[in-house]
Amino acid sequence: MPAWMSAILFLVVVIGVPLGIFSIPLTLIWTHHRRKMEELRNQKQVRISEDVRAEFAAVRAEIKALRDTATQYDISFDTSLQQAERRIAALERQTTRPQIEQPTGQNVYLGGR
Repeated sequence: MPAWMSAILFLVVVIGVPLGIFSIPLTLIWTHHRRKMEELRNQKQVRISEDVRAEFAAVRAEIKALRDTATQYDISFDTSLQQAERRIAALERQTTRPQIEQPTGQNVYLGGR
């Protein structure tokens, strides 16, 4: 065997065998690290989505409260409007009743109530 082949064989044995032996644990460490990093990223995304869900729930609750408040104001406004219409109708009935003038200058209403 020539000297240069024995030198290459020596380098392969001295460098290659330990490199091959140590590359397996290094590869395992590296893949374990990558897997853990992916798990952390996924947990972060899940946590963010839970936070977003919580925010949506809070916004829905606020919208429901605003809707209830608007409904209460609408009912109150409608009630006030009906009362005003009844008062105006009562005033119009009072002004349209026929009045007979008395000689003393006093007005007398005819009819019931």
